[in-house]
Amino acid sequence: MLRSTATHGRAAHATYAASGTLSYNPGMSEPLVCHLCGRTIPMHAYYLVKIEVFADPSMPPLTTEELKKQNFDQGFKDLMAELNEYTTDELQDLVHRQFEYRLCRPCQLRFIANPLGLPRAEKPGAN
Repeated sequence: MLRSTATHGRAAHATYAASGTLSYNPGMSEPLVCHLCGRTIPMHAYYLVKIEVFADPSMPPLTTEELKKQNFDQGFKDLMAELNEYTTDELQDLVHRQFEYRLCRPCQLRFIANPLGLPRAEKPGAN
């Protein structure tokens, strides 16, 4: 499947049908709905919000001395026992999760003004 999406919803979605022909905007006849307010959004007028959450990929600092003391076989067994306590979704959440939301213009403005939804310390326009 070939798909491209612009951050303002202006790029065409394209897929190859079973016949091998290229089809633009398949299944896009359904109205788009803002994920925040539920308002219907006209085609090509939405804002796409992509959120990617992943674990810190850096390794903790280790000295050569600490590495020599490590029992990797036991550490691996302990790690596997710990991982068996989690569901598949929980394991995925520990490593990486990606979300996509379509927003209307009013919700996009509110989102970019406060993307984490934190309480404002001052009145709007003063932060």
